[in-house]
Amino acid sequence: MRMPIARHARTALLVGVLLLAAGCAWNRAYVRPGFLEHPPRRVAVLPFVITYAYDTPNGAPPPEHAAGRDILRKTFYDAVTPFGYEDIAPSHIDEVLAARWGAIDEGKWRAATPQELGEALGADAVIYGDIARIAHVATPLYTNTNFDVTFRMVDTHTGDELWRKHVTAAERGGVLFKSGQVVDLIQDQIRSQHAEQMFQRVADLAAARAVKDFPNPPRAAFGAATTKTAAAASTGMKRLAILPLNMARASWHEAAELLRRDLAAHLHDGPFEIIELQQVEEVMERHGWNDDKPWPADLPVDQIARELSADLVLRGTVTKWERKYLGVESWVSAGLQLELVDTATGQVIWSEQRDNRRQAGILKGPTGYLSVATAPIMGVTRGRQRQVGDELTRTLAEHLLESKDVRAHLSSSSQ
Repeated sequence: MRMPIARHARTALLVGVLLLAAGCAWNRAYVRPGFLEHPPRRVAVLPFVITYAYDTPNGAPPPEHAAGRDILRKTFYDAVTPFGYEDIAPSHIDEVLAARWGAIDEGKWRAATPQELGEALGADAVIYGDIARIAHVATPLYTNTNFDVTFRMVDTHTGDELWRKHVTAAERGGVLFKSGQVVDLIQDQIRSQHAEQMFQRVADLAAARAVKDFPNPPRAAFGAATTKTAAAASTGMKRLAILPLNMARASWHEAAELLRRDLAAHLHDGPFEIIELQQVEEVMERHGWNDDKPWPADLPVDQIARELSADLVLRGTVTKWERKYLGVESWVSAGLQLELVDTATGQVIWSEQRDNRRQAGILKGPTGYLSVATAPIMGVTRGRQRQVGDELTRTLAEHLLESKDVRAHLSSSSQ
């Protein structure tokens, strides 16, 4: 006897609700009690390590896995740079470790104690990334890219663990996993042929989960800003203040915080010294800004920029942040309008408005009537919306950095 379609739909809905709940039940981080009372100031993100042994000469990981490991480290580093620590560039960390313990891939530095690493790097804390599993499989029937990683922050004076977070992140597809969406199946096959692209997508998700409850001490942020300002002055870098994003709807303030942090991470390697986000917020609060409300009409942005000694301001508005479920179809969407402003002249150097949307359901060609019920539910998860937002900010950051007008302005102002 065949189950009626209505019962299929109810079953699918229940499964979807359970999956949505599971998607929010990430492992909570351990944070040492009293962390924020005496936080570390200077923090080094060490080279990440794949902890299981490979059946290869010298136990070395294959090139794809080594690339994925390094992508995850850089993505995590970019994700924590907006936080209130004085961070150390990974390239400098690697140079110091190699000079003292030999080539990074030989791994001799791993035998060093946290105290030895802190002394060599001038760091108050170090962050380890222990990857228990990394995979990239791409076949016509099955695609799977995943990380299983434990992040640890350790005090370099005492050796105590300050913070720990275990994260798993994966993107699976192909005929055996995709929920009956023809368009998704085709896109899976195209993306899966590029391992680095897939590792980047999953690394974005892993890093976002890791920093979701990463401790963020405001005192350290102001100390870090002083050091970074001196470094920027010596290199001629322009100071960029990324203002809190305005919101078309007051209920989108959580999205505004998330997208702003993503923008800071994606612009980190650009030709700017990015002013600590918390420092920007502190100044704006003194002028009447409230983080869960749209900007007041009389907010003195020019005065705020002067107090921050900002050469440039990136400001904008969250224009869209929605999840819609219509039974046989669903949409997840995000929209941002941004502009980069020269604070000395008020000139808008670059501006762009862009939307990103993913849909699931009947318009993407379900392969069976059960998929008509399940695909729309899976398409509106918080994880899916997080991915849409991250893709949007990454694209906008790339467009800003590649803009001829921005490059011309930076070049002319440096002469």
